[in-house]
Amino acid sequence: MLVQEYFKSRTDLFEASMKIFMDPIDTYPKKLNEAMHYSIFNRGKRLRPILFLATYEMLIGRKNLKRLDRLLPAACALEMVHTASLIHDDLPSADNSDERRGLPSCHKKFGDATAILAGDALITKAIETLTKLKSKKEAIDAISILTHAVSTHGMIGGQAVDIVSAKKKANKNTLHYIHLKKTGSLLLASTELACIFAKTEENTRIKLGNFALNLGLAYQIVDDILDEIGSFEVLGKEPGGDSKNMKATYPSVFGLETSKDKAEKLLRDCYNIVKNMEHNEIMIEFINMVKERLP
Repeated sequence: MLVQEYFKSRTDLFEASMKIFMDPIDTYPKKLNEAMHYSIFNRGKRLRPILFLATYEMLIGRKNLKRLDRLLPAACALEMVHTASLIHDDLPSADNSDERRGLPSCHKKFGDATAILAGDALITKAIETLTKLKSKKEAIDAISILTHAVSTHGMIGGQAVDIVSAKKKANKNTLHYIHLKKTGSLLLASTELACIFAKTEENTRIKLGNFALNLGLAYQIVDDILDEIGSFEVLGKEPGGDSKNMKATYPSVFGLETSKDKAEKLLRDCYNIVKNMEHNEIMIEFINMVKERLP
């Protein structure tokens, strides 16, 4: 199957499933559900759910849409949590970003209070969606993985350190922690979820976890670089937000050229992890997607 066809078919399957798990847009309280729908169905790349599905299909050695049906609650839960993090990141008290993916941010369209509640509601909706998994054991394992990824040990912890480090001279260890947690945690959860569904041995789970963390760190470094020298068309928002908010970024700590070198090394490490795995073409494509964004 061509890579483009793979991404389209899996994205279409995911989008149809997300519409089922989300409450109807006109459900009371209507404004809250409108804000959640607006943010979920807002031109997202669906990187985390597709990585999850692709990892699972690589591990079982088969590409078959029917085999993915039982995984769809977990795929949707990943995107719900990711979307919640974007809503909260954009708030005036955090990154103060007026745009997201070329459209007004959730708080610009619905107000700060509703945006905060929409993010909170999507996190709880993610946990509720995981309870729809047919296997109770898989549901419990999935909830454990996702809640850890979102917690103070993961995404929210990274967001907290990012906020308190603003307007300060961050060291490289702090910067590494922020990126690894804010971006890497959910990508790690994507591969870990795939491994529990595929009943994968621990060694493979660790390798794929390292792949996800390296990919996430490379992705965030590229984002930092693009915020410095990119355009609205590429970012979907005005560049320069990190500098305006005096955020810790790889270019501000290491400079542009060293940051590019670090991203390229991380992507090489990703390739070396999966290069000898069978049915790895989609995983290789994820590496290429990040590499193509590197200016």
